Amino acid sequence: MVAALASFGGCGKAPGPPPDVILIMIDTLRPDRLGCFGYPRNTSPAIDRFAEESLRFENAYSHAPVTRIAVATLVTGFLPHETGVLERPALPQSVETLAERLRRRGYRTGAVISNYVLRKGRGYEQGFQIYDDQMTDFEEVRKWPERIARHTTDRAIQILEEPGEEPLFLWIVYQDPHGPYTPPEFFVDEFRQTDAEPRLIPVNESLSGRGGIPSYQQLGSNRDYDYYAARYDGEIRYLDLQFQRLIDALKAQGRYDTALILLTSDHGEGMGEHDYYFAHGEYLYQNQIHVPLILRQGRELKGVRHDAVRHIDIASTILEAADLPPDPRLRGRDLRQRHGRGGDVFAIMRSPLVEERYQFALVRDGYKLIYTPGHDRYELYDLGADPDEQSDLIDSPAHAKRRDELATALGRFRQEKPLEIGRGEEAPDLIDGEREKLEALGYLE
Repeated sequence: MVAALASFGGCGKAPGPPPDVILIMIDTLRPDRLGCFGYPRNTSPAIDRFAEESLRFENAYSHAPVTRIAVATLVTGFLPHETGVLERPALPQSVETLAERLRRRGYRTGAVISNYVLRKGRGYEQGFQIYDDQMTDFEEVRKWPERIARHTTDRAIQILEEPGEEPLFLWIVYQDPHGPYTPPEFFVDEFRQTDAEPRLIPVNESLSGRGGIPSYQQLGSNRDYDYYAARYDGEIRYLDLQFQRLIDALKAQGRYDTALILLTSDHGEGMGEHDYYFAHGEYLYQNQIHVPLILRQGRELKGVRHDAVRHIDIASTILEAADLPPDPRLRGRDLRQRHGRGGDVFAIMRSPLVEERYQFALVRDGYKLIYTPGHDRYELYDLGADPDEQSDLIDSPAHAKRRDELATALGRFRQEKPLEIGRGEEAPDLIDGEREKLEALGYLE
């Protein structure tokens, strides 16, 4: 694809009512498993067609590798340590969400939630007139509530069809392709490598993906790497069919060429890199925080951008499109505008599943520094030359200046005084069984 063709200066404030905003989040979706990002298998024909008619970002980042923390940033525009979610299981009520800001602007607000972690009572519902978290499907292994893509799309289309004169903000959360990977078998068959020698992977007794298959991912007695990889691809292919239904509905209602439509994921998924399998939340490598991001607003935005962009930029883009006054506390930038060099990407990992507990990362100008305080260990990678992060440059004399520059910048992020939001608030009580479930997912210690 060619470089971005849009005249970005024409996408700022415009007369007339603000546009509908459709924010689509696909849980655990890696960009490199989509055709539009170079994947050779036919996992995503509908998403690929959407990308051809939109602006695609090659280097988009989440700020955390787990849903709860990543989504707090996605729906507020604040970094994880600014939202208060690192210290509590819910988003504080004093943190203003996108939905609350858009309600003040006159938007109707609706959400279709398919991930149990984001259910009502966790703070993410703030500002939504409709927050549908009815999940009548269940994971195969843990029997956790969820909502599969067909049912998610059904409900999203119902909300789109409801009459109203106000502009609409609709947040759609697809749970597919989060594990365990259980799409209809029809969507798995085309991705199996029937002639390949089995690559047997150990099964862990814990939820960790380090060195083996997490316990919540194991399906039957299967240990073959390709069995799980094919099912992950099948989840995307099944989801893609439902995504096409959503796009068809937007076109039928005349919204497709007028709405601001954004597609992203909350985080990635390990597929064997760094000996890490079918899980997320325990590292800050690219497979965990590199996410797809595709943006469409009419016919003006098209092509590909390669600068580093971040989830915090999504909130700023939406607020700018809605012609809301800027909030100086927000660090994000309008993705529809060119800004020269990419912004700094700050990411954080907090997990009770691993000894290190915390990990921090900073991406700047194509280089990535990872810091693990528990071991006082730094890692440095040139993402342009080494996208798989196999060659650690931390001891390279040729990179000493860059290492020190990134370490200083990362230290500033870590030492900044967080926003005075959520301080002194009582976290909501967990009902019977909830603490065990959140601990099982690695969200609480």
